[in-house]
Parts: sequence; structure tokens; C-alpha cells
Amino acid sequence: MASDVVIQDAEGIVHVTLNGLVFAGNPIAHNGTNWVHADASYATTQLYAQYIAGAQGVSGQIIPAYRRCTIYDVDAPYTANTIAYLSGTAGAITHTRPATNGDVIQVLGRALDTTHLRVDIQAPRSAEDFLEGYVFNAQSAGLVEPPAADGTTTAWVGIDVDAAAVAGVFTARFPENVIALEAATVIINTQAATALDLDVTVVACYDNDTNTGDAGTSTTGRTTTVTTADNQVQKCDISSCFDSDFIRAGRTFGVRLDPDAGDFLLLGLYLRYTVV
Repeated sequence: MASDVVIQDAEGIVHVTLNGLVFAGNPIAHNGTNWVHADASYATTQLYAQYIAGAQGVSGQIIPAYRRCTIYDVDAPYTANTIAYLSGTAGAITHTRPATNGDVIQVLGRALDTTHLRVDIQAPRSAEDFLEGYVFNAQSAGLVEPPAADGTTTAWVGIDVDAAAVAGVFTARFPENVIALEAATVIINTQAATALDLDVTVVACYDNDTNTGDAGTSTTGRTTTVTTADNQVQKCDISSCFDSDFIRAGRTFGVRLDPDAGDFLLLGLYLRYTVV
């Protein structure tokens, strides 16, 4: 990118205080104190792009920045009609989708032609998953437990968990544009007033990596967020297992629930993320 790029058709203007040298046209992020080069790399996943710098500046200076704009670069570095991503190189924009493990995939815009790039940076937002689990019975050589219907309404269907031998397992993948986990909640349908007691373990790994990967933070004795009562849909918060280093873009992960007490139908695992 040329140091004398021109910003055109700017929208969503703000004024920000810099920390370090920034050029007009650089994607910028907030580092917890001030504004710096945005960076998609694993080590800086919270430095997702929020604006495009509208002028050159150094630490302590206040510059305009834009959520939406067209970057004109006389050096013609763009490929026409091609998606532009935040790069794993700080402050850079690339047409090559980042491929390093843990890189956050953030689409910044699209090239209009070889000299003009239209940028439209979306604000961070929530995304949800609701996972149906696999449940195994350790006392029957790992056989899958069949789903059962709630006897009161017959509308709730899940795995009937009423003994420590039955464990619930969930497998999923963090979105490639994830920057944080907002919630991780086990959803159950109670079959008795017996208080829930869950031990939880998690594991995650990247593609083509050892399956023991990152073990996250295990926890024991998890129970429902309100006093357990019979015939209720209740939740159990397990978000403490997903520590900040565990949550990485594009990483496959598994969750195992080992109940020590409780009688319930396991309905699913609710996950809510912050994505860009």
C-alpha cells in the first residue's frame, strides 16, 4: 500500500488516539488503551479491525477513522472484484485468506478494480450454536444411549441421564471469525428434583494436530443455575471451561459431561460467541 493513498467516500467517521505509527488506509484496532495496527494473527486475536485510518499519525495523535470508505492506491495493488481480508501482518490488508492456525478470518471489503478497494467493516456481533450431543454408556462398552421422550409432555426428547455411567459428549468447531465466547450452557429437562452434579472436561486442537491439544480448564460439581426442580427446562453454566487461550478461530473442540448426580434428559449445549 502506498504511503500517499487517498481515502474516498468515507462514512462512519470517528476520531481516535494512536499508539504507534499508522498510515492512512491501515486497518486499526483497540489494544485496551489506544488505537494500533489491526492484526489477524493467533497471538493478537483481540486486535480485529474496527476502522480504517483516515490519516497518518504517531503515538498520542488524534486522527479521523472510518467504518466505511474507498481506499484509492495509485500503485494498483488490488485484484478487481476480489474479497479483501485483514492480514496476519499488522496493519495490512490482503486478498489471501489467512491460513495460519488460530488466525481470525475478518472480511474487510472487496476490490472495485486494481486501484480502488471498498471497505465496509462490520461491528462485532453475536452468533449462536445449539449442539445435539452424543451420549455413551461406559457400563455397556460405550454403546450409544437411545433418545427418550419426557414422560410428562412427550415433547422434550434427549438422552436420559440418571447414572454416573452415562456421559454426554459434544463435538463442534469454533467459527473462523470468533474473537470471544459469551456463553456455554448445558440445557436439560429435569426428571426429578435431584440436584445436578456434573464434571466437565474439554479438549481442542487444530487440523492435522495431536488430538490431545489444549485441555482447557476442567471443572467439577457443576449444577443448575437455579434450584433443581422436577419437570423443568434448566441450564448449567460451563463457560469457565473455555479459557481465553482455548477459544481460537477455526479450532475443533470436544466437551465431555460426566454426571455424578441428577436425573434429566440432556437436550443440548448452547454456545454464544462474539464474531467479526
